[in-house]
Amino acid sequence: MEELKLSIEKLINESPVDEATRHHDKSHISHLVDEDINEVSVSRILHTDKYYRTHRIEEAAIGSIKDRLGRWANMRNDIVLKAKGIIGKQSNSELDIKRRKLTEEMEDAKSKAKDSYMRNNNYADLKANYEGTKRRYEDMRAELGGKPPVASRIWLYVIGISLIGFIEWFVNYSTFSAKYPPGIAFGATVLIALSIALASHFHGGLLKQRLSLFAKHRKKEEKRQIIIKQSFFSLLLIISLIIVTYNRYDILVENFIESGSVALAGIDDKSESIIGVLTQFALLNILVWIVGVAISYFTHDPRPDYQEAFKHYENAKVKFHKADRGLQEEIERIKEEFEEQLKKITNSLASHQTDIKDISNLLDRLAAKEASLINQASTSINNMLEKHHSMLITEFNTRSMFDIKIGPDALSVDEFKSKEITVDSSFVRHTLSLEAI
Repeated sequence: MEELKLSIEKLINESPVDEATRHHDKSHISHLVDEDINEVSVSRILHTDKYYRTHRIEEAAIGSIKDRLGRWANMRNDIVLKAKGIIGKQSNSELDIKRRKLTEEMEDAKSKAKDSYMRNNNYADLKANYEGTKRRYEDMRAELGGKPPVASRIWLYVIGISLIGFIEWFVNYSTFSAKYPPGIAFGATVLIALSIALASHFHGGLLKQRLSLFAKHRKKEEKRQIIIKQSFFSLLLIISLIIVTYNRYDILVENFIESGSVALAGIDDKSESIIGVLTQFALLNILVWIVGVAISYFTHDPRPDYQEAFKHYENAKVKFHKADRGLQEEIERIKEEFEEQLKKITNSLASHQTDIKDISNLLDRLAAKEASLINQASTSINNMLEKHHSMLITEFNTRSMFDIKIGPDALSVDEFKSKEITVDSSFVRHTLSLEAI
């Protein structure tokens, strides 16, 4: 409050018009006239505004005062608004009205703090992302009959893959180790196992997601890519089965020859035995693939993007709830600050009443100072305009410059001489946008 009083006192004691017109003597005006004469001596036209003031005299007479007095007026506006705000808040001694006003301030502060927090923490984007991901996930869940995404059980999947690998090792390692060194046999077994595991993984996913992957809304290019990918892994499976089956067949034939048996035309028990063993061997590898397909089937969702939608929703929910908690904490902090102020209202009202009276008196003095400055500015501007007008006409007559044209209406010197170029206080107020507050 004391700072406001000092600001008003300082404003009352300032003299912006005197500062602006400190150098507005006759020599300065004469210099402006000389510049105007030099300009018109060439073009024979004196350019003015619609009020028949040249830009030089307008800048000198009005511009400098407008600059200094305008700054004073801006400070006056700020101070008067601040003072009247304080008076409006403190003028009523009723505690309930005071409390209501302070409550309104609290709500305004909460609103501003909310806007600031939301802007600085991308609250709107986080909320929109949360609502969008939630809507997408819930739409998918409703489409799938309310079933949640398949829970990610990495340990179960690892056990399943390990089981497939163990079976593949049991089925195929003996085949490769009988023909190749241990290193090659080990590598070949691992490659075959990986090939079958990959094929079963993608085949199981296709089986579970077939309706979604080939839905009507899918583009042909997307469907083509799916077919190409599945064809690749199907070919990989077929090649793997051919390789292990051929190697097993080769071993069986070698064992058959080494046993000293002779192959005869027609029905051959040995040949039938080889075919039977190969059939069992191939079926065992296919069974391993089927087990992998089953594991993959039960670990996939009916839609390929269901897990992704769920993860995006969960991430967005965590981020939004964190931001929302921060917002609520900020609002609660402001609420606590104002509640403390509300407790102090009763004790502060008495001293405020005295301050309000002092400020009201200062505002009356400030209004009187403003009126005085407006009159002073009008007088100073008119004196300078009239001197310039008179000196300019004198120069025209002295130099016999009777043929020149003046202003937008191309006035003669005599017509220009009869023009009224002074301003009034309303012009000054309008120029400075200095209206009553």
